[in-house]
Amino acid sequence: MNQKLGDEFLSTCKQNYFDRITPANRTNRSKEGYKKIVAISSDYFKRGEYLVFAGFFQEGQYFIALWAAHMLVEYGSPDQELMIEAINVIKRYTENPLAPDVADEEKQWITANTEKYKEYL
Repeated sequence: MNQKLGDEFLSTCKQNYFDRITPANRTNRSKEGYKKIVAISSDYFKRGEYLVFAGFFQEGQYFIALWAAHMLVEYGSPDQELMIEAINVIKRYTENPLAPDVADEEKQWITANTEKYKEYL
């Protein structure tokens, strides 16, 4: 694993948290923090480091696990098992009482993408 790349992913998730940039809010896709997360994630995917990247699912702060899940699902090509795991991370965030706005965004994302990802839901 490229430690610098991992540190950059973590610090960008943290900055996005404070900037109120969340992965399911489509209006955030044009923001630099969102674009940076996509670029970092793409580096992992180009290297085939899907399992390494999925290690971010273990992080509990700054929506790191949620960012990792969305990046895998929306920008990666994970195997079926990893795709199911990522979708499950997203589903868990729909019940986040500490961040009701994010929970609502995730519910809306699942509703909007049910047909696309129905085999993993």
